[in-house]
Parts: sequence; C-alpha cells; structure tokens
Amino acid sequence: MAKKILITGMNALQTRRDGFLKQELQVVPSHYSVIRVLEDMGYEVEQRPVELGEDLSKYDDVIIYIHSIQAFCQRLYSGLYAISNRPNCIIAFDDWQINQIYESFSTYLKDLSENSDKPFREYLLELYQGKEDLDTIKKFKQQYVDACNIVLSKSNRLLVSAFDHGDLSLLNLEWDPNRVFRFNPNPYHLNRTPKNGYGEESALSVFMSNDVEPESKIRAWNFASLVQKKTQKWLKQQNVKKWNINFYGARRGMEVKQERLTESDMCAIYNSQWGCLMPGYFHSGSGWWRARPLQVADAGSILVCDLKEGKVYGEAYDLTADKVEGMTLGELIATAKNQKECLYAKHPLDRSVTRSEFSAVLEASK
Repeated sequence: MAKKILITGMNALQTRRDGFLKQELQVVPSHYSVIRVLEDMGYEVEQRPVELGEDLSKYDDVIIYIHSIQAFCQRLYSGLYAISNRPNCIIAFDDWQINQIYESFSTYLKDLSENSDKPFREYLLELYQGKEDLDTIKKFKQQYVDACNIVLSKSNRLLVSAFDHGDLSLLNLEWDPNRVFRFNPNPYHLNRTPKNGYGEESALSVFMSNDVEPESKIRAWNFASLVQKKTQKWLKQQNVKKWNINFYGARRGMEVKQERLTESDMCAIYNSQWGCLMPGYFHSGSGWWRARPLQVADAGSILVCDLKEGKVYGEAYDLTADKVEGMTLGELIATAKNQKECLYAKHPLDRSVTRSEFSAVLEASK
C-alpha cells in the first residue's frame, strides 16, 4: 500500500491542487512540483484544506504551507489546526516575505493570549472559506495557540524552494540549518516555453510555432513585478538608457497604468522582447527559487538581474543593462545562448536530484 502525504496550508492556493488555474495571473506555484515529485516517488498525495477537528493521523507525513495571517488567509483556522494536529509536520514557505510571516504569527499569538476578539475579527472571518461557524472556530482556540508556538519555535523540518549554490541565511530564516531542506522545483515544474505553447498546449500548438525569430525580437526591456514600489530603487540603479521599458503587473500605486498578464502571456512577452529586467530583493544571493530565469532562457532572450542573484545562475548572468543595449544582433543571440547553457549546466532538469532532495526531508527525524 502506498504511503500517504497531505499537502495543505493557510490560503486557497496552498490547499487546492493546481489551484493556480482559477487565479487571475495563473502563476504556477512551487507546490505544483511537490505533488509531482512525491507521486513519482510512489506516494499517494492529497492537496486540500482540512476541517477543524479532523484526525490527520492516517497520513505518513503532512506538509503545511504557512502564510501571513494579515493578508488573504482564506484557510487561517484550518491551517493552524492542521499544524497543531500534526506538530511534527513539515513547514513550508511559498513567499519570500518571511519576516512578515513570522511577525504575523507573533502578533496573532499575542492576540490569542489577551482573550480579546481580535483573533476572530470580522476581516479574518470574512476571508475564511471553511464551513465551520463562529462557535466551532472559537472552540479550537488552544490549537491555534499551539500552532503559533510550533511555528515560532522554528524546530520543525523546513522545506524551502531554492536553487543550489545560494546562501539561505540571506532569507533570514533563523532556523536550525540542519532542519532546513532546499529543493529546486524546475525539474518537475510546468516550465512554460514556446515549444509547449507556454504551458497552454493545444492541438494547434503541434502545428504552429510560438517562437519569435531573433531578427524579429524587439530591442526593449520588460519589467514585471507585483510589488513595484519595493523595486523602483533597484530599477533606477540599472541605468537603462537606450531601450524602452515595458512595465507589467502593478494594479495600483504607479503613475503609469500597467497590464496584468497571465504567466503564459508574460512568457510570450519574454520571447518577443530581447531583455528582461528581474528585480532584486533583500534576499538576493540566497538562491530563492524563481521561475523567470528558466522562462527567459527558454525564450531565447536575455536576463539582467541583481549581480548577487546572477552568481547563483552562473557566470553568463554577470551582465548590466547598458552592456546589453550596446550589443549587435549576433552578440544578443550569443549572450542568450550562453545564459541558457549556463543555467542548464548549473541547475540541470535532473529529476533524480529532486527525488533525492525530497528523500532527505522525508527521512529526517520528525
């Protein structure tokens, strides 16, 4: 009989298999790969929300994605309950804003200890998608306290989606390094390329090419970010002079109205424009996994990123915007080719490596 693993979490995306398909931007999360690698290893995998009071002992292991309690936490109470019910679970992040997540747990634990209505305030209850009524939710208050303490103890096995060759300490995990397990999702990820119709493969894509020839690519930059106020400083430092920058992603707070494209449409943009500016964050150099480097490489285009982050991808990523803007067509083609070869060499799509990474976390002491 196959061993069973449950994947669950604290928001809608974390608790629904391939839930990205119902989202506006359809960005494929890292747990898409978690399901596939575990199934490939022979496990029976469920990804779903749990119910308050449910017994999770039938699962051989449970992976629980945590999320900031302050923002769009549609499965807050059931997610916390799951942690308390399986205190030896594997904790996982799918958001690099880890300090914000920790702070939200600390604040929520304080609210719980003050015997106020804050833990059950209207905002949180309106977001919550569980079927339970308020009385039932309140009945498990102690389990929420226990869950917060478990997370804040930082002693569970921790699963982090990250490339090898990065310095995970830059993520400010403050976790015992021996309890931190990294994995690269790419070998099992839905990698959107021109050849597979950017992940929207259809009967027509077999007969039609989505690939833009180098001679037809536009000499322009694309810059996609959902938190562009946090990335404007980095963007200004790139000293872009010759090429236009096309902005994507921000819904509000920016002077120029921006398109919000699905991930597949964004990958088509990477293919049609020569340059992609990928903003750096405080954790640059950590190896935190991002799908974009492979997406741009597969599109035959050029990525300019934070130089510390570029070192994780390889020497071909030691690039600045002004250098790219001065290249001939032949040099652009050669640079894109070098980046792709470098990324594939340093982080090959070797599924046996991913399986080994998961064996390590599953076989570690609970």
